Amino acid sequence: MYSAIVSGLRRAFADPDVAIDLGTANTRMYALGRGLIADEPSLVKVSSKTGVVEAVGARAADLAKNELDTVSPLRAGVIADLSATVSLLQPLLSRAKRFGIIKPRALACAPTDACESEREALIEATRRAGASSVVIAPEPIAAAIGMGLDITSPYAQMLVDIGDGVTDIAVIRSSKLVKTVAIRKACSDLHKAVRNMAEQNYGLLLSLHEAERLTCEIGTLVTCISPMFFKAVGTDAITGKERAIEINNHEVYEAMNPVIATIIKAIKELVRDLPHSTACEVIENGVCLTGGGARLNGLAKRIEKETLLDIKLAADPLRAVINGAKQMLAAGLATSMWMGY
Repeated sequence: MYSAIVSGLRRAFADPDVAIDLGTANTRMYALGRGLIADEPSLVKVSSKTGVVEAVGARAADLAKNELDTVSPLRAGVIADLSATVSLLQPLLSRAKRFGIIKPRALACAPTDACESEREALIEATRRAGASSVVIAPEPIAAAIGMGLDITSPYAQMLVDIGDGVTDIAVIRSSKLVKTVAIRKACSDLHKAVRNMAEQNYGLLLSLHEAERLTCEIGTLVTCISPMFFKAVGTDAITGKERAIEINNHEVYEAMNPVIATIIKAIKELVRDLPHSTACEVIENGVCLTGGGARLNGLAKRIEKETLLDIKLAADPLRAVINGAKQMLAAGLATSMWMGY
């Protein structure tokens, strides 16, 4: 009865609990009973003169004249700048406020390879931003729930979440992580490879947005013998003027190939290291692909070809983690199942 009274008081006087997917590229936040309240770039714009935060998220991206005008608080899926992360989260958390006098509780997702200090930094940043308490959940668990997998199944299921800063590979059985491998090679490394290639081959400086477009559009298209050409617009490295070039898919593929090969190698090695019975279950159930990398043209087919595994794409790969986190929050699973993560 006491717990029921406490729950009732919290519902009446507290701000709604929130689920947070704090990503290298984008931050997504869901408030219980309010829906998705944030889906914005993980960017903070700081005044070069005063050092004061001028804007965060989409507003920071809009105000920035170039990439040097903004700070990215995260690197490879974990917090690199604690104060900037707090500055990013504070205004986003404030969107969940109503008349509550009790701060919201938060469920925040983290890569499976996040060390203790990295998880502590996530907890500290979220509390300083306005949460009363924070529970950390593994991103692959949230992503699996978000794409509709029955994580309670007694049969092993495998998920590959290719985010912006980290690729998280996990085998899940009976709501537990049986085996995980996380590598800090992901979409941002693909974009960087394409930008480096354009600069080296053409003396052209591509914006991050243009590199992302080329990466997604061209992807792993190497099926045709004759190259396919795509227009790329950037800044001439010498003159500083805008210039357009025709770039072919083979060049982009060769630039991205080392990163893709590293991801595929990690998948193959994880499956190889599984117990025979578990590996058989994974082979039978296939592999679920989520994250921004799932949108890369041709990547699923390439992984399928090189691993001989059936690849299943998430319907909404970019929001799989936050969609799963909000379900965990609504069901009260965070405190009962993953408190010790």
